[in-house]
Amino acid sequence: MKNKTPYIVIAILFVMFNVIAFVIPTAKTSAFWIGYAFTVIAFAVQAYVWYATIGKKKDLKSKLLGSSVTYIGAVYLAVQFVAFLIFMFVSSAPNWCAILVCVMILGISAVCMITTNAGTEMITAIENKVAVQRQFIKDLQIEVEMLAETETDSEIKLKLTELAKKIRLSDPMSDPSLSELENELSDKIAVIEKSTDKARTINEAELLLTKRNKVLKSLK
Repeated sequence: MKNKTPYIVIAILFVMFNVIAFVIPTAKTSAFWIGYAFTVIAFAVQAYVWYATIGKKKDLKSKLLGSSVTYIGAVYLAVQFVAFLIFMFVSSAPNWCAILVCVMILGISAVCMITTNAGTEMITAIENKVAVQRQFIKDLQIEVEMLAETETDSEIKLKLTELAKKIRLSDPMSDPSLSELENELSDKIAVIEKSTDKARTINEAELLLTKRNKVLKSLK
């Protein structure tokens, strides 16, 4: 973990919390100790949440999506600390009240963090799936553009450039039902360089591309 700042902040806050808890002269009732224990749990939860959303090696987008969970964790810690202060100064508070309040704060916060994290993971999974589906057209375009760059025949070079443009303008999304057709298109483009009739092979690739786009359109 390169960035240790969040953990240093938590450590400082935890020390300050203990100073407040034990330096201020108040009666250390059972409600006090219940509130204290749950606040320690809140600090531990916040440390874990920061580790899971910030500390791990993730891309920037994942960390930004995880910031919502971090925010909920911070709010949970703040609310639990306020509850602790109440039970610290209200010595007449019954034990059942302290347990009920602290458990409710923990439970509601846990539900919010779990559901938010589930939503974040779903968004990430969908984005990754979309990225994979878009990769076929990107790779195909790069391959044809490289063929055009190395082609010496001006007529074939122009045809390859036009094919690359058609690929670039094609729907970038894919579908499992297109796998056979896309494999055929990919194989066709792969043999252009060694083909004895490049113009014909390029035309065949264009027809496959057109077919692929029409089939994809019909699926929507």
